[in-house]
Amino acid sequence: MTLKTRILIVILTTQLLLIGVLAMGSLDRLRGDIAAGSRLGAQAARHLVLATIGTMQGAVPPDRIMALLPERLSEPPNARIAVLDARTGTPRRPAGVIDRPDGAPGWFRDLVAPNVTESRLPVVIAGRPQGMVVISGDPSRQIAVAWRDMRDLMALVLAMAALQGALVWWAVRQALRPVTALGARLSEMTRGQLDERIGRLRQPDLAPLARHVDQLADTLAQARLDRQRLQHQIVSRADAERKAIARDLHDEMGPCLFGLRVEADAMATAAPDAATAGAARQIAAIADQIGQLNRNLLNDLRPMAVGQLPLATVLGDFVDDLSRRMPDIRFRLEIAAGLPEPDEATALTLFRIVQEGTTNVLRHAGARQVVIRLWTDPAHWRMILTDDGVGLGPDHREGTGLTGMRERITLLGGTLCIGTEGRGTQLQASLPRPTTS
Repeated sequence: MTLKTRILIVILTTQLLLIGVLAMGSLDRLRGDIAAGSRLGAQAARHLVLATIGTMQGAVPPDRIMALLPERLSEPPNARIAVLDARTGTPRRPAGVIDRPDGAPGWFRDLVAPNVTESRLPVVIAGRPQGMVVISGDPSRQIAVAWRDMRDLMALVLAMAALQGALVWWAVRQALRPVTALGARLSEMTRGQLDERIGRLRQPDLAPLARHVDQLADTLAQARLDRQRLQHQIVSRADAERKAIARDLHDEMGPCLFGLRVEADAMATAAPDAATAGAARQIAAIADQIGQLNRNLLNDLRPMAVGQLPLATVLGDFVDDLSRRMPDIRFRLEIAAGLPEPDEATALTLFRIVQEGTTNVLRHAGARQVVIRLWTDPAHWRMILTDDGVGLGPDHREGTGLTGMRERITLLGGTLCIGTEGRGTQLQASLPRPTTS
């Protein structure tokens, strides 16, 4: 449940309780007013009956008074009159009286209707009882008026409550709009979007929170830059170590192997017998094998051309070599025009992506065509390597080469995605372009 809904529920509940209290008080007052009106009506009816009988005496024969009395009477408001003639025993209401329903629901009548009392007024003329007049209060008209007034009042109150609820909803929504913006900004920050800032808010209660969120974004952005620099330094130092090891292998082991090869050839030439010459040639062969292993190790540690030649040239030479060695597979390299030269760590990573990706194609894909695309956007280096081979199986697992490449790309702040695109496999890599500060 949202905060706006909770606030609205609290306000509406308070309003309903207030309306209930006011309604109970109003009903109590109505009950007293209706009871007083019924008593006054009954008293007025009694006086009216006595006055009417008094005027009829002497003007109407005594035996006709009870018969003519209903025609001479008129019921006052809030009272009922019934004339009971002793000779006929039939009660008669005053002429022209029509009972109309009050229109109020039964539950309302039960709440406000008073206890109706009935009084009987005997009529005795010339010492002889002629009958009696039954008088009782009649709250029906008051109840009908009270119901109409209460209904109209409650409709007005409910309309005002609805209007107030709508205004409160709108006001709370407007007041909480910055909170929504703060929540959206925090969600963006969790996704790594740290460039936008909230800025100053007009609401004094929320302005410190917005300021703290912007400070948090600044801190996270600086931490991300520091982490990226640290990761880049880790990769660069690891590359420097490999470069140093490769240089030592080249400078130290290369001359030693060359000297060993020369000495073995000299021994074979000057050998006094065939057995010695064969042993010398065996030593020379072993030296050649060690030299080949040394060259492979050097290439794995550090491709000599990376950092010495433009990346486009290094990739072009590598793809041309693959085309010569694998004439049955078509290799196509697409490099965007005007491509800037990356830093050494990024260049080596891009070369390794091509190297590892094509190696996996040759080993597992059975492809007839491999396409390599390299371009940049304002913030990233992007590379896609696509083949038309068998694609990835359901039980595919990455080898150590791709796992190591993914770790290296992650350290540089990039991403590596591998999946099946139609027929074949697609490898997508993204590396950030370092910004100069």
